[in-house]
Amino acid sequence: RTFNNLRLLPLINRQIKSWDIDIVYTNSSIVPVGALAAQQRNKPHAWHLREFIDLHYGLSFDWGKLLTMHLINKADAKIAVSHAIREHYFGGDHSSVHVVYNGVASISDFEYFNSLSDLPSGLNRTGAYTFALVGFLHPSKGQVEAIKAMSLLHKRYPNVRLLIVGAGERSPLEELACDLGVREYIEFLGYLDDPFKVYTQADAVLMTSRYEAMGRVTVEAMAACRPVIGFDQGGTSELIEHGKTGLLYRNGEKELAECMIRLVTNPTWSQQLGKEGWKIAREKYTIEAYTRQVFDILTSII
Repeated sequence: RTFNNLRLLPLINRQIKSWDIDIVYTNSSIVPVGALAAQQRNKPHAWHLREFIDLHYGLSFDWGKLLTMHLINKADAKIAVSHAIREHYFGGDHSSVHVVYNGVASISDFEYFNSLSDLPSGLNRTGAYTFALVGFLHPSKGQVEAIKAMSLLHKRYPNVRLLIVGAGERSPLEELACDLGVREYIEFLGYLDDPFKVYTQADAVLMTSRYEAMGRVTVEAMAACRPVIGFDQGGTSELIEHGKTGLLYRNGEKELAECMIRLVTNPTWSQQLGKEGWKIAREKYTIEAYTRQVFDILTSII
């Protein structure tokens, strides 16, 4: 991959010249070819950092961490999708790094999602309080922990369902659910183009991933007026205000199950958390707010 990037560098440079490009914008932390192209063409370079790299999926920098960080630090503009990402890359020396949260929907979309919040959810439609877990099926995403929490929950509250959405190998998860006696209460929906269809079926959403750079699913659920129970780490900790817009937990499936019980036993409060979350998301995570902030940063380095 490193060889291919270097081989393509002259082509990228010719494209920059042909299109009379003003700014080179790198949108992945791993590949440094944009930094090299900007340097060779003497163009301003913006580097947008969106992932934890090693902590989440066990990835590594193509050119090693030291050299890549040297190139990142030379960028004319550095943007992180959360304070957690900024801290991960730059530690205490981050005064020159912008934090811009991703926008997940337009202002009009937010208003539309709010109008859907009164439609029948899992509790009103099926009589079962329904949780949703959306994301790629991977150990780092915490689906195993959610299934274990469901088994603890069902010992006291059997009328609860879990929707698991995402691409990936689900056989081990199905086997675990069978072993724990909760397979009939868990529905695997596979990959869906429109996750909002799932949010509107659910009463609450789980974010069990350990290292979310920001957590798009969390904000999407908030936009859909659904409370989120999230693992208290990474970008998730910045998005959820515990007890006001959702709940945070730190100590595995037992504490997760306790948070789930709090929502199951008080559905009115659960709905209120969702509405408060919508207000925050509508204020901070619209596409309009995101594009305005990024545009201002880019124009400042031309």
